[in-house]
Amino acid sequence: MGKNNKYGFRVFAQGEKITNDTRETGLNNNDLIIGTSGTGKTGGYVIPALQNIYGSLVVSDTKCQLARRFRRELERKGYKVKVVDFVNPGDSDGYNPLRYIRRYEDNEYSEQDVLTIADILSPVESQRDPFWDKATAIYLTFLIAYCLETEKPEDQNMMRVCGLRRQFAQKDGDILFMDWIEDHKDGLAARKYYELRSWRDAEKTWSSIEGIMSSKLAPFDCRELKILLSKNDSIDIGSLGREKTVLFINQSDTNRAFDKIINLLNTQIMQVLCAEADKNDDGRLEVPVRLILDDFASGSTIPDFDKVISVIRSRDISVNLIIQSMTQLQSLYDEPTALTIINNCDNLLFLGGQDLSTAQYIAYRSDRTPEAILSMPRTKAYLIRSGEKARLVDKITPYSTLTKANDTQTEN
Repeated sequence: MGKNNKYGFRVFAQGEKITNDTRETGLNNNDLIIGTSGTGKTGGYVIPALQNIYGSLVVSDTKCQLARRFRRELERKGYKVKVVDFVNPGDSDGYNPLRYIRRYEDNEYSEQDVLTIADILSPVESQRDPFWDKATAIYLTFLIAYCLETEKPEDQNMMRVCGLRRQFAQKDGDILFMDWIEDHKDGLAARKYYELRSWRDAEKTWSSIEGIMSSKLAPFDCRELKILLSKNDSIDIGSLGREKTVLFINQSDTNRAFDKIINLLNTQIMQVLCAEADKNDDGRLEVPVRLILDDFASGSTIPDFDKVISVIRSRDISVNLIIQSMTQLQSLYDEPTALTIINNCDNLLFLGGQDLSTAQYIAYRSDRTPEAILSMPRTKAYLIRSGEKARLVDKITPYSTLTKANDTQTEN
């Protein structure tokens, strides 16, 4: 591949691949893959990415089969393989969200990172009455900040945050915290406590906030996730940008209990990698990283994702979003945000589906009718690159030998 050795290429369809070198193409490497169940999203897109791997990958696996299937092959190619398994936590590498809160030279933690964690775990889910979610986020910020400011490094984790919450929730439980808060009034924990105090004195209000907080922290306080959280954090997100690594994130496609935690992990991956790239003279990662986010629009939202996807290209970070339809994306994010996300994907692969909104978009880009798009043969797909009309292409047959790119394919 010559000068593209660092970047390699991505395979979209039979005879269709494109270099990952954005400086050569002028395009970003963000892809939007659209297709309903059975259209070949995993077999025809994700598996080719693993078989023709360049750089590091983060792969969301809703089937929980990919790590088992590809570990040996990837390790033979010199890759480290890590698995954060939300389905079978006993088989997982450890993950501690608090480890990735940035520290400055004076060892002070990033308050912004704490606020980000709180906003992801307690997002505003009702614009009609946002008070409760915002109040719970303030409560969560207080608990995380207090944990960081008072606990030994080895005890700074979400299990300890759950323990602190149980102490604080007791009648007059805040008394246990008061001496330290009075001595550290300028800290984030103290500032957030003083915001909470007036609500705590209102019994009904506080009871509602406590009930919501209980539901927000429930996933961290269940036995299965404690297994994952109690292990030493062995994934080292920053190393993805320094050495060839594949991180599989196993998640259930039927049980959505851990969606917010998975989104927190994906958010921290992008934050940490951006910071890692910014340390380098050229502002790029030593090893490019691609996130393949399957079932992207089925869970909870990633805060400010439309802004994040707009700035990662220059750092050699890219995202490949796998969804079932544009309507699904717009139901999770508001329409302007969804459109920004779509517009920041310079490659779109439509594998099939019955969603009229998606069909109308593909029809407009291909100069065909929506009926023609909806009746597309199952062996075909539409490929759209920025600045081009949609083209009808031959799908890669899922799980076939065609998933391996070969020298006869045309590189665009």
